[in-house]
This record gives sequence, structure tokens and C-alpha cells, in this order.
Amino acid sequence: YIALDTNSNGTPPHAVFTVTASPAPASLPTPGATIASIEFGFTGPKTLHDGELVRFVNDGYLVHMDVWAKTKNMADAKELVKLLRGGVQGGKKLNKLITAEGGFANPMSSGGMLQETITESPGIYVQACFMDTQDGRPHTELGMERIIRIVK
Repeated sequence: YIALDTNSNGTPPHAVFTVTASPAPASLPTPGATIASIEFGFTGPKTLHDGELVRFVNDGYLVHMDVWAKTKNMADAKELVKLLRGGVQGGKKLNKLITAEGGFANPMSSGGMLQETITESPGIYVQACFMDTQDGRPHTELGMERIIRIVK
């Protein structure tokens, strides 16, 4: 591997290093929930808790992202899902429905895993993957989005 400092002027400072497997790897804490990405959908609970430790995994063969868009209410979330499945990826229609956006795991290779504590405020969210298929369609057009809730 190589570490590169891209914030420097001129030739960036760098270092070459090797990563080896640990003879005694640390174990991760047990998550409260596990969300999996798999072609072309998400599995796991549809309700997460603010402050909960959640494991995000890619159980599929393709690279996936796990992003979210917060909506004001369930009706807006359902409309957002409908637009995403119809191929809409931007513009005023989507912007009117979304009050905040962010990501859980973005992007994640096949077999990838991360754990994070949910810090998003309680509300209704649309979870989605915008990676493209080989024919150029985003995974959202194939049903890779769902409505989730975050509660206290």
C-alpha cells in the first residue's frame, strides 16, 4: 500500500507500507441490528433506534451504496420511492420530498462490512442504492430502495 498526502504543495509526501493479518484480531461489539445490501434490495429491520449500533454488510456480488433521504412523512416517502423506481434521480420533484440526506455505507464492495452508531434524528427515511448496473440503470430502478424509520 501507499499513503499519499494530497493536501501538500508540489510533490506530495508519501510512504509505502505492508498490511498483514493480525494473529489475534479484535472482535467487533455485537450490533443491535444488521442491514444487508443484496441484489437488488435491502434486508434487515425497517426500524432503527437513535443511538443503536448497526452493522451494514454487502451480501451481494455487486458494489452497493447504502444512502438515505429523510422525508417529512410517510406519504412523501412513498412518493420518493415511486419516483426513484421510475428513474427520477434529481430535480425539483425529488428536492421537494427530501428534508435531509446522508449515507450509511457508501460505496461497499462485495463482502464489505462496517458498524456505526445511528445518529440520525427520529423520522421517516428512504434507504437507497444509486450504483449503476452494466446497462447503466441505477439500482433504484430495480427496486433497491425501501422506507425505514428511525425512532428514539
